[in-house]
Amino acid sequence: MKRNKLNIYKIAEIAGVSKSTVSRVINDKAGVGDKTRKKVLEIIKDLNYQPNSFARGLANNKTKTIGLVVSDITDPFFSGFIKGVEAKAMEDNYNIMLANSHWVVEEELKCVKMFQEGRVDGVLIISGARDGLDVYLNDLSAKNTPVLLIDRKTDNGSIPKINVDNFSGAYMGVKYLLDLGHKKVACIKGDDVASSGASVDRVLGYKKALNDFGINNEIIVPGYFEVEDAYKATHNLLEEQKDITAIFYLSDMMAIGGLKAIRERGLKVPDDISVLGCDDIELASLINPPLTTLRQPRYEMGYKGMGALISILEETNKRINHKDISFNMELVIRESTKKVNIVD
Repeated sequence: MKRNKLNIYKIAEIAGVSKSTVSRVINDKAGVGDKTRKKVLEIIKDLNYQPNSFARGLANNKTKTIGLVVSDITDPFFSGFIKGVEAKAMEDNYNIMLANSHWVVEEELKCVKMFQEGRVDGVLIISGARDGLDVYLNDLSAKNTPVLLIDRKTDNGSIPKINVDNFSGAYMGVKYLLDLGHKKVACIKGDDVASSGASVDRVLGYKKALNDFGINNEIIVPGYFEVEDAYKATHNLLEEQKDITAIFYLSDMMAIGGLKAIRERGLKVPDDISVLGCDDIELASLINPPLTTLRQPRYEMGYKGMGALISILEETNKRINHKDISFNMELVIRESTKKVNIVD
């Protein structure tokens, strides 16, 4: 029999049972005897029948599909998260619908609403628009729509979150620079976004490290997590603070912009200035010089986040209070940092 002529009615006719019986077997529901169930399954196997996954999802009130909202699909920062999410989804036979919010809260809201209308089982949001989505997320949670956040914060304790310890990571990185003998360390920060908190927490880690070493000279300049903004900020910084020996960029993308500005000013990394990044994106090990950075375990965070969301979905609508998960950063030492040059 040709594949395109196979459907649930044909299976029922061949098996000599009703369509509803075949539907119960396909969707693994009770109400079918063992002998009948075995017969139907054997026919399905012999004919290599593949049930329509969407129709099957409607019968179960599940689609085995997760809506994934990413702030900027073109940003290398998000690739690690997405790979982890995809790996876990494939492992558990889930599909992913990807939407790009472009860091705009209205677009993010549209994405989530689109997913609701498209009958996804749950929504996974990585980072997210600047601020303003929390009210809608609270509404989704109240309506029992499973939502999980990665690299994003919210005060709603019923929404599980996967984050990294940005404060401790930044402290570790700046302490490493100070241990190398650097006493004038600048910080190029990102946006102070409440929904993420990454920049705020990393700046606090930077300040704490300086304070513990008895250094009161904090030099903090905004770079907005953008290559071009960090490039301009570095130019201005080096014009105004000519005795800086190290710069801590709160993202690798900003560090890449900073390296360009440092070279244009005739300075060498790390001979004249040590550079520390954050995130360990793929480019960090490929640029010249390879970047010393704080590794954020993005693949593991994506994998764990998808796994946590799937576990919620498969608890047969039982919403267990899942604990938030925090990962540690790892200092990856490459060639962009060295001991400070001591002038006699």
